[in-house]
Amino acid sequence: MPTLKRTQMYFPEDVLRELKRKAREEKTTIAEIVRSSVSEILKKEKAKDWIEDPLWNMVGSSSSKDRDLSVNHDKYLYGKNK
Repeated sequence: MPTLKRTQMYFPEDVLRELKRKAREEKTTIAEIVRSSVSEILKKEKAKDWIEDPLWNMVGSSSSKDRDLSVNHDKYLYGKNK
Protein backbone atom coordinates (compact mmCIF):
# COMPACT_ATOMS: atom_id res chain seq x y z
CA MET A 1 0.00 0.00 0.00
CA PRO A 2 1.36 3.45 -0.87
CA THR A 3 2.23 5.93 1.84
CA LEU A 4 -0.87 7.82 2.91
CA LYS A 5 -0.86 11.54 3.65
CA ARG A 6 -3.29 13.05 6.11
CA THR A 7 -5.79 15.62 4.90
CA GLN A 8 -8.95 17.18 6.20
CA MET A 9 -12.28 17.38 4.39
CA TYR A 10 -15.62 18.95 5.20
CA PHE A 11 -18.91 17.33 4.19
CA PRO A 12 -22.50 18.52 4.52
CA GLU A 13 -24.25 16.70 7.38
CA ASP A 14 -26.50 14.64 5.09
CA VAL A 15 -23.53 13.44 3.01
CA LEU A 16 -21.54 12.54 6.12
CA ARG A 17 -24.53 10.63 7.50
CA GLU A 18 -24.75 8.62 4.25
CA LEU A 19 -21.00 7.98 4.26
CA LYS A 20 -21.17 6.67 7.82
CA ARG A 21 -24.09 4.42 6.92
CA LYS A 22 -22.28 3.09 3.85
CA ALA A 23 -19.06 2.49 5.82
CA ARG A 24 -20.96 0.55 8.49
CA GLU A 25 -22.84 -1.45 5.86
CA GLU A 26 -19.65 -2.33 3.96
CA LYS A 27 -17.57 -2.82 7.12
CA THR A 28 -14.99 -0.28 6.01
CA THR A 29 -14.03 3.31 6.79
CA ILE A 30 -15.19 6.62 5.40
CA ALA A 31 -11.58 7.32 4.40
CA GLU A 32 -11.44 4.14 2.33
CA ILE A 33 -14.73 4.98 0.59
CA VAL A 34 -13.45 8.47 -0.25
CA ARG A 35 -10.03 7.19 -1.43
CA SER A 36 -11.65 4.54 -3.59
CA SER A 37 -14.17 6.97 -5.09
CA VAL A 38 -11.56 9.62 -5.90
CA SER A 39 -9.22 7.01 -7.40
CA GLU A 40 -12.03 5.72 -9.62
CA ILE A 41 -12.88 9.22 -10.86
CA LEU A 42 -9.24 9.98 -11.65
CA LYS A 43 -8.76 6.63 -13.39
CA LYS A 44 -11.80 7.20 -15.63
CA GLU A 45 -10.64 10.70 -16.49
CA LYS A 46 -7.13 9.53 -17.35
CA ALA A 47 -8.25 6.50 -19.35
CA LYS A 48 -10.64 8.32 -21.72
CA ASP A 49 -10.83 6.11 -24.76
CA TRP A 50 -10.53 8.56 -27.62
CA ILE A 51 -10.85 5.80 -30.19
CA GLU A 52 -14.42 5.16 -28.99
CA ASP A 53 -15.30 8.86 -29.03
CA PRO A 54 -17.82 9.60 -31.83
CA LEU A 55 -15.83 12.67 -32.89
CA TRP A 56 -12.72 10.54 -33.41
CA ASN A 57 -14.68 8.42 -35.91
CA MET A 58 -15.12 11.52 -38.08
CA VAL A 59 -11.39 11.92 -38.59
CA GLY A 60 -10.58 11.24 -42.23
CA SER A 61 -14.22 10.80 -43.22
CA SER A 62 -14.12 13.65 -45.72
CA SER A 63 -11.72 15.02 -48.25
CA SER A 64 -11.24 18.23 -50.19
CA LYS A 65 -9.10 19.53 -53.00
CA ASP A 66 -8.51 22.64 -50.90
CA ARG A 67 -5.44 22.19 -48.73
CA ASP A 68 -5.74 25.35 -46.65
CA LEU A 69 -9.00 24.65 -44.79
CA SER A 70 -7.57 25.14 -41.31
CA VAL A 71 -6.26 28.58 -42.25
CA ASN A 72 -9.13 29.81 -44.43
CA HIS A 73 -12.13 28.07 -42.88
CA ASP A 74 -14.08 31.35 -42.47
CA LYS A 75 -13.63 32.06 -46.17
CA TYR A 76 -14.99 28.64 -47.15
CA LEU A 77 -17.81 28.56 -44.57
CA TYR A 78 -18.98 32.15 -44.60
CA GLY A 79 -17.40 33.75 -47.66
CA LYS A 80 -15.27 36.00 -45.41
CA ASN A 81 -11.56 36.61 -45.61
CA LYS A 82 -9.49 36.71 -42.43
